[in-house]
Amino acid sequence: MANQKKNKKIPPKRGTEQLKEFFIKKNYKIFYSDCIEGMKDKIPNNSIDLIIADPPYGIKGENLDTHYNRNEKNVLPGYREVLLKDYQLFSESWIGQCARVLRPGGTIFIISGFTNLHLVLNALHSSELKEVNHLIAKFKFGVFTKKKFVSSHYHVLFWCKPPERKRIFNTHCRYKGEWDYYRDLQDIENIDIRKHNPGKLKNKNQLNQEFIEKLILYTSNKGDILLDPFMGGLTTAKAALELGRCVLGFEINSNCKKLEKDLEKTKKKKTEPAKEPDPILLKKRIKMREQYKKTRNKYK
Repeated sequence: MANQKKNKKIPPKRGTEQLKEFFIKKNYKIFYSDCIEGMKDKIPNNSIDLIIADPPYGIKGENLDTHYNRNEKNVLPGYREVLLKDYQLFSESWIGQCARVLRPGGTIFIISGFTNLHLVLNALHSSELKEVNHLIAKFKFGVFTKKKFVSSHYHVLFWCKPPERKRIFNTHCRYKGEWDYYRDLQDIENIDIRKHNPGKLKNKNQLNQEFIEKLILYTSNKGDILLDPFMGGLTTAKAALELGRCVLGFEINSNCKKLEKDLEKTKKKKTEPAKEPDPILLKKRIKMREQYKKTRNKYK
């Protein structure tokens, strides 16, 4: 009985009966198929709370091991890239479907490189979605260059479906103090976005779970339904399940089924309460603020 209570399933808070059927036995459902046709067929309008998407970049990603000098012994075969000539239509198609399935006020994060960023942005601007933030996230490796700067970063596009007033943003989910949560919101760019997990079986490009957890905590609540159209190494699914969300996703590479065994073992983590501000630091900050006000008033 104790074990059953520990692993108690959290049903989705909202969504149609069609979606709820996916979560009768477990809190996730993965379709090993194309996400564009899959979303058309499987997911009703206005039913998803949060989307986190890390699509193919249209840069011959199947050859990245030669660019980055990586040993890919533990990388699953079957990665599917999108040809550059097809990338605009591809972006418009999958983003259009995401816009359809997001509930009003729902959030979408898209992780993109810079090479075809303009095509992703064109697709977003041609949809009903609205921009919230354009973030930069760093990673600790990059292509060796001699005649240009090293661009070791990704673009994280934070958009939502109108109306904006219905959008979730849990400002105090990690820190209660004004200064602390401000720094936490600034610090998104300093989390290494990629994770290599040496020695472990993985998909071609693996996101850092810590990075994904932060996005989920700030922009969704327990019981919400998260969609990942390009599940890859299942990092987003694992993060969502540990944080008490329900997950739907698509992955065209059927070899990724081998990673699902680890997902089945995933247990919900105990959510840490938001951290209180350090009383000594808080006292110093209040003093600094009062001093600043005095100085500012002097020159008015």
